[in-house]
Amino acid sequence: MRIEVDGRPAAAEQVASTDGHFTAMQVRGGGVQGLGHHLRRLDAAHREIFGLPLDGDRVRRLVRHALAGQADASVRVVLRDPDHVAVQVADPRYPPARPQRLRSVPYLRPFAHLKHLGGFAQAQWARQVERQGYDDALLVGPDGAVAESTIANVGLLEPDGGVVWPDAPHLRGTGLALVEETAPSRSAPVHLDDVGRFAGAFLVNSIGIVAVASIDGVDLPDATARVAEVRRRVAALPWQAP
Repeated sequence: MRIEVDGRPAAAEQVASTDGHFTAMQVRGGGVQGLGHHLRRLDAAHREIFGLPLDGDRVRRLVRHALAGQADASVRVVLRDPDHVAVQVADPRYPPARPQRLRSVPYLRPFAHLKHLGGFAQAQWARQVERQGYDDALLVGPDGAVAESTIANVGLLEPDGGVVWPDAPHLRGTGLALVEETAPSRSAPVHLDDVGRFAGAFLVNSIGIVAVASIDGVDLPDATARVAEVRRRVAALPWQAP
């Protein structure tokens, strides 16, 4: 991994804080899907947290500089204060190959609509359920309302191909926005007892899309083919150079 701050190699003190916000994107062939979604979310979070707008053109220049011509990569743009932009470049990441088994946990992220730093709680939940044989934790409210996984949005598939997004507090991810560009979508309350009534479920984030096989050990309808179709439609969306 290499990290630059404002186009220069980062000093340790510039990347130590867990305060602030970020976005994570995958670069393939020098392009990013949904680049506009990433930039708009960064600007909105910057205004909310720091009270200032964020120059999207500046972010794009700094991402290009940090990539240094690397065609395929994972990139994070991190804002720990109002003025300095950190860009992390690492090897590309890919979604899991097999459908995921989730374990529900009683937790909602604070300020869930922000992609903020310092996510110890959801990371610890993920570690705990992984030790129990699950792939990830499913965050639910005290009334059993489904929100999101630790790092992804949850989509519920309707028989007609539409997608329902649980409306409990969650981060509106850029992957979610890409799915919305390709399929009829709506938000609605979804509780744990409701999930099995859908035609299937999937997880989506900037890394990709993967089907959900089960929740709390209860198998869900096999959504392999339906999720493959969602993935195919999203894959056809354009990739834009930073």
